[in-house]
Amino acid sequence: MTFKNLLFLALAILTFQCTNLTPKPGDAELDEFLADKRIKAENVGLQAAYLKNGKLAWKRSYGVKNIETKEPVDDKTLFMIASSSKPVTATAIMRMAYLGLINLDSDINTYLPFEIRNPNFPDRQITARMLLSHTSSLNDDWDTLDPLYTTEEGGDSPIELEYFVRNYFLNDGEFYKKQTNFHAKAPGTHWDYCNMGYVILGLMVQEISGKPFEKYMAEDFFGPLGMKDSYWFLRDIPHDNIARPHEPVKKGTPKVLPHYGYPDFPDGQLRTTVSDYARFLEIFLNDGMANGQQFLKPETVKEFLTVQYPAIHRHQAIAWNYDEMENFIYYRFMPRLPSHTGGDPGVATIVSFDPDTKTGALIFSNSRPDNLLDTKHMYLDMMKRLLRAAL
Repeated sequence: MTFKNLLFLALAILTFQCTNLTPKPGDAELDEFLADKRIKAENVGLQAAYLKNGKLAWKRSYGVKNIETKEPVDDKTLFMIASSSKPVTATAIMRMAYLGLINLDSDINTYLPFEIRNPNFPDRQITARMLLSHTSSLNDDWDTLDPLYTTEEGGDSPIELEYFVRNYFLNDGEFYKKQTNFHAKAPGTHWDYCNMGYVILGLMVQEISGKPFEKYMAEDFFGPLGMKDSYWFLRDIPHDNIARPHEPVKKGTPKVLPHYGYPDFPDGQLRTTVSDYARFLEIFLNDGMANGQQFLKPETVKEFLTVQYPAIHRHQAIAWNYDEMENFIYYRFMPRLPSHTGGDPGVATIVSFDPDTKTGALIFSNSRPDNLLDTKHMYLDMMKRLLRAAL
């Protein structure tokens, strides 16, 4: 996730109101366009989909899940989606708020088995709302986090969630560093994108539910939503139809990485399909209704999509961001939509939707970009066509 900011630029969304949009394509034309664009950009494999009238309306799979074996991607192939997992974790918290199990503005220590404070501001509480909107004053220390990825040996991380959080934030912990794990600005006063905030949220879900995070998500989240192809850990996947991540190599065939994991998994690591994720997006396009049930209240969805601390960050809602492109010139011509991107070694994803028109689009890829400009153009063009088709 060290290249997250790069991908935020590279995987931006070209949305509906561009004056030079091509005519709305038919699905056959869209399919041909995406297939051609992927090949020209030397992308290894991807899934793409759009939603219309609040439901999945179209999906396709392209390329291969492993460049060495040439196994093709199909609609059941699981993709690791990196930080596009964060809205899922956030929704678990928001559902608990909807059910009255958590107050977003209470001290997070109400729900944790140990106390977390920014040692620079020991008297200032941190809330779930701050974690959800990246204003908690907590910080990602990549010198600690990067080596914990199992990209060399492969497999799930052996480090348990509670152990990791405890040892990252408590001053006698294995991963504790006061200077790098915490900001010098008080909670609720400063925005900084923070993966570790979502790791705490995952632990809160675990503590409140009384179940391991991944078990709660499987039984109480994915189950009710009808998401049958979504998993947090490799050990729980009952098949091997999983897209291998691929890293770029200068003037050569992309390097195939092993399936890997990391201890901060609630901030990423979800493996799923565009079909399952589209089911998840129904929540935001149908006033909280998904799979025939009221998963969130309409007012909870509205709060979810509302900018939380406009004086601190004008575009940060709960998990979703209205400035994912981070380019003011771009947004002079484009409307701002709730969106999220994801980037990890060999992984690139992008999601965007419009609750007003009940449309959305998403792309999951198993190859990280080498050429930033080419990749930017690929995703811009792909998302433009997908979103246009959804209207």
